Amino acid sequence: WRWLSANAVLMEQLTQMAREDGLTGVANRRTLDERLPQEMARARRQGYPLAVVMIDLDHFKRFNDRRGHTAGDTLLRSAAQAWLRQLRPSDLLARYGGEEFTLVLPACDEAQAQRMVERLQPLVPERQTFSAGIATWNGSGNAQELLSDADRALLAANRAGRNRIVIAGQEPQLPLPLK
Repeated sequence: WRWLSANAVLMEQLTQMAREDGLTGVANRRTLDERLPQEMARARRQGYPLAVVMIDLDHFKRFNDRRGHTAGDTLLRSAAQAWLRQLRPSDLLARYGGEEFTLVLPACDEAQAQRMVERLQPLVPERQTFSAGIATWNGSGNAQELLSDADRALLAANRAGRNRIVIAGQEPQLPLPLK
């Protein structure tokens, strides 16, 4: 009996390690890849909107270079935990990689997702900022396409000067250089 109990506890710990980012304590990329298609299917069945937000801490490499990797780890952990406290139980915050995070916001349209991101902005410690790209699912396309849309909006936010939110399809047009 003790062996079975110990094995069950060990399996639970392994499952948590496989689904959670060890540094920040939020979901990891594997969990995001599993949950996003599930949320898309639920949104289709129940007829509600679904938003995905890609978040990138601005100038994180510079922060790490100046303050050290321990301070960078603390910043990532503190920001993720502060954001997590603002989310609904149905929302998903996942560490996408490095200093990038992804939010999956069921039953949120563009405006609601933008308001959520605006609530998260002042919660980043050390007066750091972040850029965000928001994409909403229109009922067609797959999870990878939705993530790509949010990522393109994030890239537009970074190119436009950082510390801003860009909604996919509403990216600012950068002027082309004249010859």
